[in-house]
Amino acid sequence: MIRLATEQDVKQIATLLREKAELFQARGSQQWSAYLKEDLQQLVANDLAAGRLYVFEQGTELLGSIALLPSLAWDQTLWPDTEGLYIHRIVVSETAKGLGVGKQLLRYVIAVTTTEQERLRLDCLATNDFLNRYYASFGFEPQGIRDGFATYEYKETPVLK
Repeated sequence: MIRLATEQDVKQIATLLREKAELFQARGSQQWSAYLKEDLQQLVANDLAAGRLYVFEQGTELLGSIALLPSLAWDQTLWPDTEGLYIHRIVVSETAKGLGVGKQLLRYVIAVTTTEQERLRLDCLATNDFLNRYYASFGFEPQGIRDGFATYEYKETPVLK
């Protein structure tokens, strides 16, 4: 089930982010390495206050989250304007890998922004071939590369497998 996050979810979401950052580091990736130095509970609390933070839970277990936020300082380094809403910090528990949690979270925020007629944007490392293909499969269209990050905007209804 997908629902809006609450203050009670902040610690669990921060733990998921830290675990994923540590996993990236163990695999030799610098992706999310900044999260290993940040107060992630405060970062997640800021996401909760600034926009909409959604969680995917099964029973009592929180398996993933996604932040849907207005333009942040980070986004303003990559985009020429502050239009729309931006996806940040999609994270799925390793225990939920392969269950389609990430797909369901993405589909959910796509539906939300489509209903609200808002632009939907995101970015990822330009060198992350998996994510670049993944986002394109949802109907996100490449908007360019800046400072090593590929930018995407949702444009159409995709044909998902």
